Amino acid sequence: MRGTLSILLVVLLATLTLASAHAQGGYDPTRQSASLQYNEARTVYLGNLARRENGAPPLRWNLPLTHAARWFSWDSTENRPAGFCGHQDTLGGWPGDRARRFGYLGFAGAENAFCGYVTPEYAIQGWMNSAGHRANLLDPNHREVGLGYYRRESDGRGYVAQGFGSDPVYPPVVIENEAISTTHPTVGLYIHDRQRGGGFAGLGPAIQMMVSENPCFMSATWEPYQRERTWTFSGGSGWRTVYVRTRDALSRTVTVSDAIYLGTDVPLEQLDTGAAPPPRSQVTLYGLDSGPFPQVQFSLGWLADDTFETFTKWWGNGERVSDPAAWGGTAYRLYPGSGESFAWVWDTVFPIRDVPLVAYFRLKVNSNTSTAEVARISEKGGGTEYGPLRLKGTDFAAPNQYQEFAIPFTFRPTEQDPFLIFQFWRSGTADLYVDAVSIFTVPQPAASPLTWIVPGGNYRGQGIWVRYTDGTRFSGITEVFPERPYLQASPSSLSFLVRRGGPSQTLPVRVIPHCGPFSWRATADRTWLRLRTEGEVLWVEADPLGLSVGTYTGTVTIAAVDQPAVPSVSVPVRLTVAEEVFAVYLPLIRK
Repeated sequence: MRGTLSILLVVLLATLTLASAHAQGGYDPTRQSASLQYNEARTVYLGNLARRENGAPPLRWNLPLTHAARWFSWDSTENRPAGFCGHQDTLGGWPGDRARRFGYLGFAGAENAFCGYVTPEYAIQGWMNSAGHRANLLDPNHREVGLGYYRRESDGRGYVAQGFGSDPVYPPVVIENEAISTTHPTVGLYIHDRQRGGGFAGLGPAIQMMVSENPCFMSATWEPYQRERTWTFSGGSGWRTVYVRTRDALSRTVTVSDAIYLGTDVPLEQLDTGAAPPPRSQVTLYGLDSGPFPQVQFSLGWLADDTFETFTKWWGNGERVSDPAAWGGTAYRLYPGSGESFAWVWDTVFPIRDVPLVAYFRLKVNSNTSTAEVARISEKGGGTEYGPLRLKGTDFAAPNQYQEFAIPFTFRPTEQDPFLIFQFWRSGTADLYVDAVSIFTVPQPAASPLTWIVPGGNYRGQGIWVRYTDGTRFSGITEVFPERPYLQASPSSLSFLVRRGGPSQTLPVRVIPHCGPFSWRATADRTWLRLRTEGEVLWVEADPLGLSVGTYTGTVTIAAVDQPAVPSVSVPVRLTVAEEVFAVYLPLIRK
């Protein structure tokens, strides 16, 4: 140790959940000076350069982790005596406690600190020269990072904290190692793959991805997943965002983003707006179409599949088979001979607890003629079993065709029984094919838009699965996203110059519906404006007939049809009527 700039390492995992708060003890970590924001952003960047030099993937700057780190740096400066150097705060909390207190719901607990104010360069150099801190900074299992700088103006005393995290539902994209800015429109992206594990709420490895500057991925197409690729921004300067949507073999998607400033005049006071935001506890969904079904159910891709490592055949005959009709291309076949067959799949980390849910078992049989039992299914967890549901061959609408059967349940694990288990029995003479079990919330009245309270409160861009039901029948699964649909008109205004009594003039406006297909119509508030639509193009005609010399203004309004949630777009129109209009030809000089 050397003076008050000693470096300490504490790597602790905490399970204590504290109330969320932005301001603690009179200090608001959501507000930070521009100079300290710059220090935080630069420390993230320099840390990623160190990781790159040592073969570790870059970390995504995270806002809740940053708020936790800022608060701890303030607390260690203002509420501790000079010379304090540690990782426990004055509320008794440790790094994992602070991360959860400020809204980070992934795994956290590792923290580096400088017990005094230092520059970003000095901080990274110091941590890299300390074995424990170096291991923390270069840990390949970390995916997100928060930086907190605090410096007291009166005497310069301060503290620097760096907190690490990893959230199984969030595979980040990182632009240029989290550089603050770039002057070149072509940038490098690092796209993290999904983490292994996570149980029924986890995501499988990405097999495809889409990349776009538009949150609705307009005109984007699926391409094979790759960790690193380049992206070229459209022209101009200012903040630029890249959105990446990945998809696994079971069609579960997640959308992530990162931002960088394109240009030289970086607004330093806006730097931390580029950090990954807190998770959302509720989302508003648009464009839900329930058709004949009055109720809707939701899922974040919660699924138990035959390929899960916990899927086990306990007795009887069974084998995993390729099946193009199955989700992910495989199913588990339980077949006759040696009595019944029995298999299950289980999870102990499923996060949705004490909430009524519905499990949909996706099964098929090779013969549906039997009026006797051919299968039993049930859900078991926390000492309670739901079911078994006994299925006859005739309960299947057709042979060799997958069909889903619903079992409502509530998962209430105990210390003695933490398991969530889905069980499958085959009996009789038919083959039973087990594909998957999808998990949904209980039905609620359908509406659009609709605000969904997300169980677990950790929504970070996952594709939202939707089912519609009338209580007896239910639809297949569709996927929706919480991006609000909107209309874009280009150009955003029109100007006409015409001769009095002369011919009319026509200009085009391109109208683009974003975030979902919907139709639109246009109206004008002046009789001298006429409108005609051809596909995405709105032709606006200004007719000066009957108008005297002067300037006139009007508005063309473009509105979505039967979509009240979509804001209308106004295109101002300026018409100048002149006595004469002359063509002017500028000279051309060739060298």
